[in-house]
Amino acid sequence: RIAVLTGAGISTDSGIPDFRGPDGVWTKNPEAEKASDIRYYVADPGIRKARWALRASGELWPDVQPNDGHRALVRLEERGLLDTLVTQNVDGLHQAAGSDPARVVEVHGTTRRAMCLSCDWRDDI
Repeated sequence: RIAVLTGAGISTDSGIPDFRGPDGVWTKNPEAEKASDIRYYVADPGIRKARWALRASGELWPDVQPNDGHRALVRLEERGLLDTLVTQNVDGLHQAAGSDPARVVEVHGTTRRAMCLSCDWRDDI
């Protein structure tokens, strides 16, 4: 049984920047890290409004597609060699490439679903 752990590096070839690299999102804009920290996100309505506006605009990651790395993991899964795919990414590109959603564990959540912090309601966005 093989498990694979992926992070930001697998999606950079799809056009999604990493966070801490030389051209990373947080490197270029340290304030942007607050949108990824639940403490700031919950405490500051301005951060929430800005993040939701960005997501609603469709400009967060326009036109990104899975790349060869995502597709290689799908092939391993199809051959019965990959049991679990654990990802730190929130982009959904593993599933878009064809990975079985039941085998994908998204440790930091996803940008494709929303959850109410009061009642735990969840839905696709």
